[in-house]
Amino acid sequence: MPTESTPSSSDPALATYDSPIGRLTLAARGGALVGLWAAGQRFFGRSVGIDEAVVCFALDLTSPNSREVVLAEVGWDEADARALRAAAGWLDGYFAGETPSPAAVPLAPAGTDFQRRVWEAMDTIPYGATRTYGQIVTQLREAGTPASAQAVGGAVGRNPLLLIRPCHRVVAADCPGGYAAGGDAKAWLLAHEAATASSVS
Repeated sequence: MPTESTPSSSDPALATYDSPIGRLTLAARGGALVGLWAAGQRFFGRSVGIDEAVVCFALDLTSPNSREVVLAEVGWDEADARALRAAAGWLDGYFAGETPSPAAVPLAPAGTDFQRRVWEAMDTIPYGATRTYGQIVTQLREAGTPASAQAVGGAVGRNPLLLIRPCHRVVAADCPGGYAAGGDAKAWLLAHEAATASSVS
C-alpha cells in the first residue's frame, strides 16, 4: 500500500518524464507526489490547480544520469526533490518491465473519501491483471462502501496518479473501457504488462 501524507497548500514542484506513452508530468508538494498525468489527459492537474500550460517550465527528469544534477540545481525543497526522484525511479523500473513497489513513492492524492477507496481498490490489482468496474463495485460493497459502476468509473477517471495507481487495469466487462490518457495509451500499458508479467512474477 502506498504511503500517503497530507499535501500543503503551496504550488507543486513540477517535472516531466518522456515515456513510451508520451510525456508525463509529475507534481510534488509537501514531500509527496500529488500528481502524475499524461499529456492531454482528462482532468490534467485539476486536483492541484495547474494546467498543461505550466509544463513548458518543468524540469525533465527522463535521464537517470542527469537527474541528480538537475534536482540539486533547482533549489526545491529537498523533500519534494526526493519525491520526484522516487517517482522518476519508479517510472524507470515500470517501463523497463519491472514491478516497482508504489510504497517507494510517498503519495498524497487529493480526492474524496469515496475516490480514495476506489483508488485503494485499484492498488490491489496485480501487475499484468485486470479487474472490471463491476468487480471493484463488489469489492467495495464487501468492505462496507456503497458503490455503483458509474460512481466507480467516475473515481477511476479522476485518478491523479496515473500508472502508480493503476487505473489502466480497470476494464469494462466486454471491452478495455475508457482511459483518461486515451485508448492507445491504455492498450500499450496492458500489452506491456501482459508481455512482461511472466518475467516479473
